[in-house]
Amino acid sequence: MSAGTIALKVVAAAAAYAVAVWVSLQFAYLPDKSSLVWLAAGVALGLTYWWGYRVGLLGAGLGIASAVYSVWGKWDLALLSAIPVMMQAGAAVWLLREARIDPRLAHWRDVVKFLSVCALAAVISPVLNTLLRVEYGIVNPQTWQLSVLHRWMGDTMGHLVVGGFLLVWWDNWRMRKRDYTALLGLALLCLVSVWLAFYLQRVAVLPAPAMAVLLPVFVVAAFTYQQRGVTLITFVAVIMLAIQIAQWKAAQPIELREFVFGWMFIFLVFGTLMVISGPITQQREYTRQMEQSRKELERALQQTRDILENAPTVAMQIYDEHGRILFWNRASEEFYGFTKEQAEGKTLDALIFTPEEQAEYLQMLREVARTGKPAPLQEWRIRTADGKERVILSSLFPIRYGDETRFICADIDITERKALEQRLAYAEKMESIGRLAGGVAHDFNNLLTAIIGFAELAQERLPEDHPVQSDLRRIVEASERAAKLVRQLLGFARKQLTQPQPTQINQVIRDLMPLLERTLGEMIQIRLRLTDADTTVLIDPSQLEQIVMNLAINARDAMLGKGGGVLTLETQRRRYSAEELQAELETESLAPGEYVCLSVQDTGMGIPEEARPHLFEPFFSTKGLGNTGLGLATVYGIVRQNRGLITFESEVGVGTTFRVCLPVWEG
Repeated sequence: MSAGTIALKVVAAAAAYAVAVWVSLQFAYLPDKSSLVWLAAGVALGLTYWWGYRVGLLGAGLGIASAVYSVWGKWDLALLSAIPVMMQAGAAVWLLREARIDPRLAHWRDVVKFLSVCALAAVISPVLNTLLRVEYGIVNPQTWQLSVLHRWMGDTMGHLVVGGFLLVWWDNWRMRKRDYTALLGLALLCLVSVWLAFYLQRVAVLPAPAMAVLLPVFVVAAFTYQQRGVTLITFVAVIMLAIQIAQWKAAQPIELREFVFGWMFIFLVFGTLMVISGPITQQREYTRQMEQSRKELERALQQTRDILENAPTVAMQIYDEHGRILFWNRASEEFYGFTKEQAEGKTLDALIFTPEEQAEYLQMLREVARTGKPAPLQEWRIRTADGKERVILSSLFPIRYGDETRFICADIDITERKALEQRLAYAEKMESIGRLAGGVAHDFNNLLTAIIGFAELAQERLPEDHPVQSDLRRIVEASERAAKLVRQLLGFARKQLTQPQPTQINQVIRDLMPLLERTLGEMIQIRLRLTDADTTVLIDPSQLEQIVMNLAINARDAMLGKGGGVLTLETQRRRYSAEELQAELETESLAPGEYVCLSVQDTGMGIPEEARPHLFEPFFSTKGLGNTGLGLATVYGIVRQNRGLITFESEVGVGTTFRVCLPVWEG
C-alpha cells in the first residue's frame, strides 16, 4: 500500500470517527459529556479490523483529538485522550483475531465471543480517560465511578452497533436487488417505529417500554436477513434515536432512566437476535447446500444420460436380466438403423441377432450377473436394418439398480478397422510377392543373359542368308523383351542395381524433350514450367528418365481417349515438415527438409474412384489386356528406393497430376 493511499485512509477514518462523535454526543447525559452510546468506539474497532492497525488507530487518534479539542479547547488533553482510545481499539481487534471470531458472526459462539470482547475491551478507554479528566477538573472525583460506568456502557454499545455493522457488512454486502429493496423498506419501517416510540412516550405519556414498538422490525430483520438484517436495523435505529433525542432535548429534558432503558433494550435485543440468527443462518445454509446438492445430483444424472445419449461413436444400450432393451441411444439408432421406439422393450433377436447369437448373448448376461465382472470384449458380425453387414466390438458390464441388476453395453463400429487390417494384410502379401519377384527376376536375368549371349554367338557363326538367322533374331528379340520385364520387376522390388549421382532434374527433362515429342505424338502438347532454383538430387539418371517416361506415357494414354491434350511438366522446391511427411506416408518415414518436386499434369480422362486404391499395385492396369501393370509400380519402387515421395490428384473428366518429390542434394 502506497503512502498516499495510507494517508487518504487515515483521513477518512478520522472523519468517520468525528462524525460518530457528533452523533454520540446526543446520548450524553452527564456534564462531562460521557455518552451511553459512543458510536465512535465501533468506528475505531471496525476500521482497525479491516484497514489494519496503522490506519485504524491513527484515524481514531486524530478523530478523538479533534473532537476533544473542539469541546474543551485543550490540545494537551486532546492528545492524551487519543492514547486510551487507540489502546482500546487495538486491544479489541487483537482479541477478535486471537479468538478467531468469524467477522460475519454466522455462528452463535462467534456472537457470544463478540459480545464478550465488546464488553471487555470497552473498559480501557473509560477508565483511563475518566481518570485523565479528573486530573483536569472536568470530572468530579466523588462521581468518577458513575462517569466510568456511563463511558463503558457507551463504548460497549458503540462496539455492538457500529463495530458489528462494519464487521458483518464489510465483506458481505453482495445481495440480489430485491434484497436491497426489502432491507431499505425495513430501514424505513424502523424510522417510523422510532418516531412512533417517541410519540407514544412523549405525547401519550406512556412509560419507557414504548421502545418495544421497534421489536417487530428487529424480529423481521433477524428472520429474513439474519446478521445483516439485525446489524443494519440496529444501526439505523440508533442513528434515528440520536436525531430524535437531539430534537426532544431542545424542548424538554430526558430522564436518565429513559436513556438506560433504551440502552438495555438495544443491548438485549441485539444480543438475543444475533444469537438466534446463527442457527437460522446455519439452517438456511444447510437448506441451500441440500438444494445445491439436489441440483448437482440432477445435473449429474442428466449429464450422464446426455453422455450416454449423445456419445457420437459409441452405441450405448441398457438391458435387464432377460435381455430386454431398456435404453437405446442415438448412436445405436445410427449404427443399427432401428429407432429408440422400435428397439426399447424388445430383445436383440428381434432386431440384429440370430436366435443362436441371442442365446449366446443371454448366456453372457447370466455369467456377468453371476461374477459381477465385465464380460471379455467380443466381436459381433451383424446385419443392420438396411441389410448392410457391420462388425462391432462390444463391451458389457453390470450395475446394481436397487435389488436388480442392469447391464450396460457399449459398442463401437470396427468395420473400417477390419477392412484396414485386410488391406494391411494385402500390403504385406504384396511385399512378400515383391521379394519373391525380385529373387526370381535376378536369377531369371542371369539365364536371359546366357540365352542372348549364345544366340548372338550363333548369329555370328552362321552366314547372313542362313535360314536359322531369322529364328535367332526372334530369340534375341523375345529375350530382350523378357529382360525389360525383368528390369521392371527389379524396379518394383527395389533391387535394381543403380549408380546414384548428383542429377539435375531440369536438365534431364530438357534432354528428354526430343524423345518425348516423338513418343507422345502431335496430338499431345508439352508445356514446361521449370523452376530457376537448384534441382539437383541424388539418383541414377536412368531411373529418373524411367520415371519421366513412364508418367508421360501414362498421361498420353489418358489423353488419347479425349483426342489429345496438354502435358505439363513442372519443377519446384518445397520444404516438408515431419508431420506432413507422416500424413503422406503409411509405412515409412522420411527425413523432413527441402525436396525437389516434379509434377506431371495431364488433361486426360482422370482415374476412376474405384481404381485409385490399387494404382501402385503391381500387375494392376486400367488399360485392358496386353499391359503388365508394372509402370506405376516401377515408378513407386524407384521413388521409395531413393527416399522420395509420390502422390497424385485426379478428377474424372478433368485430368490427373502425379507429384514426385526427392530430397535435395546438398553435396
